Amino acid sequence: MARASRAACVALLAAAAACSLARPTCALRLPQPPLLRARAALAPPPPPEACTPALAAALRAARHALALAAVAVALQASALAADPAPGTVSGFADYSSKGGVMKADPSCFFDKCGAQTKDCFSNPSCLKGITCLGNCRAEQLCATRCFARFGSEKLNAWLSCTLEEQKCVTTGATVDNSAFYEAAPPRLRTFTPSDLEGRWYKVRGYNAKYDCYPCQVNEFSRTPAGLDNRILFRVLKEDASGFWQNDFVEHMKDEPGPQGKASMTVEGKMFGLTFNEQWYILGESDGAGALPAYRLVAYKGDTQQGPYEGAFVYTRTADAIERSPALKAAIDDAARAAGLDPTLWCVIDNACPAAGGTVAGAGSVEGAKEKLEWKDIFELAEWFRPGTLAKPADFDPSKM
Repeated sequence: MARASRAACVALLAAAAACSLARPTCALRLPQPPLLRARAALAPPPPPEACTPALAAALRAARHALALAAVAVALQASALAADPAPGTVSGFADYSSKGGVMKADPSCFFDKCGAQTKDCFSNPSCLKGITCLGNCRAEQLCATRCFARFGSEKLNAWLSCTLEEQKCVTTGATVDNSAFYEAAPPRLRTFTPSDLEGRWYKVRGYNAKYDCYPCQVNEFSRTPAGLDNRILFRVLKEDASGFWQNDFVEHMKDEPGPQGKASMTVEGKMFGLTFNEQWYILGESDGAGALPAYRLVAYKGDTQQGPYEGAFVYTRTADAIERSPALKAAIDDAARAAGLDPTLWCVIDNACPAAGGTVAGAGSVEGAKEKLEWKDIFELAEWFRPGTLAKPADFDPSKM
């Protein structure tokens, strides 16, 4: 695409988004060209003139409609067909690390995921979550920090529709994770799904990216296929202003997986993306003797972002390990036998104070806490025209 066309696309995108997301006033003032030099902070908007609520609402509706129409036209004209990274990949993160540039269908965001796009684009917190994730290029720890600050059901819904349901963004490469599951830890042959029924506290975690969230309560109930696991956990905001409460259900089947090595297979949806896992029960106690009940679980899983793995410990009470040195020793021994290093355990905080819970980005009050900048508008183009911006080497979600 010619440089002039690309510049026009980004300029129109910036104008439309600025129009849509500016504070509603009766005097609508569009930013003046040249837009491509507008990465400096916007000047404060003029004081709003007196206007009726009905007129203000009409202006907001018109502004939003204009934004979506302009963005759709601009991005439809700038669709890019990227060459995939060579060979097979394990997911978005691997594809990006190999130099692949994602393929995007700009019209898909508005034609097939229009409701989700409108809901997210009209909320500054959700929109900043999109640009945050775009800067991460699917790197998981970076993405988790984006969710810690900007996570919401609106963002989940947008990701689910655009990445999974309608595939507005794809790699175009072959994804193969089969070898990842071959190297499985040794599962206990004595485990049965009924061993997990009831309430458990996750008290130790092995992978800081996935296992160490605070306030992790898991409740297992029997189903014809195996178990349903209702999961509660909190994602803390990096500025210590509170947490985002997560509550979802994963479905577990009593089957060993394609490789025949798992204790159970698992499917669920978190942060808008479906995950598939294989669980391996490495150690357990039924609590009948002097040793309190516990389960030591290792897992391997994957989403569109790529494969991941970790381990954790369940106990029936949140402080079981602290009350029983023998239990700690038994868990550590079982971990070593399975090739895990007990010194890497994180201690999960299950104190769970009631105050501070939020639903980030879901409502006008929470959304108003975030302020859009010009760079957010430019960075949004990366989703619709991948390869527009270079990957930032020192991107920090907490400084957005």
